[in-house]
Amino acid sequence: MIKSTITKLSLLFIVAVSFTACDKYEEGANVSLLTAKMRVTNVWTSSAFTYETALGTSTSSTSVLTIEKDGNFTAVTTLSPLPSSTTTGTWGFNSDKTQLLLTNGNSVDTWDIIKLKNKELKLKQVGSFLGSETITTIEYNGE
Repeated sequence: MIKSTITKLSLLFIVAVSFTACDKYEEGANVSLLTAKMRVTNVWTSSAFTYETALGTSTSSTSVLTIEKDGNFTAVTTLSPLPSSTTTGTWGFNSDKTQLLLTNGNSVDTWDIIKLKNKELKLKQVGSFLGSETITTIEYNGE
């Protein structure tokens, strides 16, 4: 009797997760038993970088983004041929967890989450530089 009840509750839980774990991200997983926080906390190494402006596209950057469970992050970025820079601060999600917010002092960088899997993260940021639109896309692989 107890084993049957546990089996039914387990099945009910799996079905509930399947229907509530909607695909929030353009390239995300349909179902995940890990929370967004559990998936995003990792050491992420960039595998692809694109910075698009009206003047052209750059693809020469590397980045290591460490997102900690305690709400802190460290980003080490190298834009070739410049030396690397390190940024530290706190991180969080927006209310529906479709954006990653990286706060450094009074500055908040808002990144749209395109893909969030256990070992894959893809972020996109739309901004402006000298009056023209810029689009930055970074794909990361996790440890």
